[in-house]
Amino acid sequence: MPEKMNPKTFEEIREFIYKKSGIFFEKSKEYLLTNRLNKRLKELGLNTFEEYLQYLKSPKGSQELAPLFDAITINETYFFRHIRQIEAFRDVIVPELLKKKRSITVWSAACSTGEEPYTLVIALMEKYGQNIPARILASDISNEVLEKAKEGIYGEYSVKELSAELKKKYFDNAGFGKYKIKDFVKRKVVFKNINLMDPALGRRVGKMDVIFCRNVLIYFDAKSRQRVIDTFYNDILNPGGYLFLGATESISRLNTNFKLCHFKMAIAYQKPE
Repeated sequence: MPEKMNPKTFEEIREFIYKKSGIFFEKSKEYLLTNRLNKRLKELGLNTFEEYLQYLKSPKGSQELAPLFDAITINETYFFRHIRQIEAFRDVIVPELLKKKRSITVWSAACSTGEEPYTLVIALMEKYGQNIPARILASDISNEVLEKAKEGIYGEYSVKELSAELKKKYFDNAGFGKYKIKDFVKRKVVFKNINLMDPALGRRVGKMDVIFCRNVLIYFDAKSRQRVIDTFYNDILNPGGYLFLGATESISRLNTNFKLCHFKMAIAYQKPE
């Protein structure tokens, strides 16, 4: 029988996760958290969530952070998701930024298994050829998904929005309905494990012209969301740079100096120059 979590332990584990990652589990998500962490109990040979909580707080607990984040993060994505944002990025924003500099910097925050950053590379290669005028950083809090991103092997679901021509051009057939991203695409992306709540986030990421942080902040509470957005604005984005959120996300309720920009069936937030 899977171990059940009592309310007090749920609150303490939830608080621990929140302080370390900014991810906040509502009371209604107790079953989800319990389900995901039962696997960790089994792998660690622990009998109760109380034991697991003590383990997290112990000196050995720092070694558990990566497996914990792997267990609790949700990674649903595919190539060319929210295509109108990708088109606005490629066809409007990149040409605008390149009027002022020879190359731009782009950060795919919470990149999951790599579909987003590789999409950005493919989109730019379709316009500029293999020598794209961009440096792309991709990051996630989960080591497990980063390893999958570096491997670059995807199933049918991930490539469902791609034409046969794009699949042939940018992927090798890996057999059994799998597609392997070609090395000349892989080489354009640098992957790092980065926690959006890291106090040194600005130094770890550096200056960026465009940030994609899509479908991530929905898991944060208002305070953590404000902190991340402030760091993007103050420490990371160059003046004139752009931030893309998920298609259904908004920062309109936050205290921010971002300017809302409308594109064809897409929006982005710009840091004024």
